[in-house]
Amino acid sequence: MKVKTQVLLSVMDKDDELHYVDMLNIKSDVLIINQCGYRNNFQTSGRYGKIYVRESDERGLSKSRNEALMYARSDTVIFCDNDVRYEDDAFKRIDAAFERNPKAAVLVFFIERPERKKPVYSSETVMDKVHMMKIFSPEIAVRKSLLGDLRLNEEFGAGAKYSMGEENIFLFEAKRRGLEIKYIPEKIATLLPVESSWFKGYDEEFFFNRGAGYYAMDPKYWYPLAWQFLIRKRRLYSKDISMGAAYKSMLDGMREYKETHES
Repeated sequence: MKVKTQVLLSVMDKDDELHYVDMLNIKSDVLIINQCGYRNNFQTSGRYGKIYVRESDERGLSKSRNEALMYARSDTVIFCDNDVRYEDDAFKRIDAAFERNPKAAVLVFFIERPERKKPVYSSETVMDKVHMMKIFSPEIAVRKSLLGDLRLNEEFGAGAKYSMGEENIFLFEAKRRGLEIKYIPEKIATLLPVESSWFKGYDEEFFFNRGAGYYAMDPKYWYPLAWQFLIRKRRLYSKDISMGAAYKSMLDGMREYKETHES
């Protein structure tokens, strides 16, 4: 059976959901989850595929993605935000990659953005944990039938208690479960210049959330994960916060998450 990947697009408080299908150059079936404060469902046809819309009174990006996974009509799906524009041949590339990797539960593609101008690998590769930390959600596509009960951690992501790290936690958990995660170094989209809904600067809250996220990713390696970030990204945050204060906030975040989950 030929693969046709469905796009899982998460938006918030939008009254023009269908506008995004053309704006983002989505040339496939799409399921849109619009967290807009009320509930409604409808479907229509676009130029390139079927469009399903679920309007929800829930809040939280990871909650939105998990709802999309629940109602997706295809076994192969890719996460999407309203700030990426796909290449014209993106979905042919995505479908072909799933067809030649039938045992892969997760495929990770390349989306060009200001901080990343080239793929993290130069060839198709089973991903390691170091490179998983360089991935953001819209680069991730999954085969639902191989995920089991794996879903995104709803405590993390925009609109959740901890505002970041949900995609990395998801990938680490997939790796822990022995699922095959392949990187496909093919550009499928470009990040649009839209203001982030969660990043407000390198402040104490940022590092608190990062500390909690690293613990959720891998408790055993929390310290090296924390320190590699503090050292590697020092140039970016040093004008806003000292390394000592950043580390203290990361410790506070780690301890809070640990206490609430291990008590």
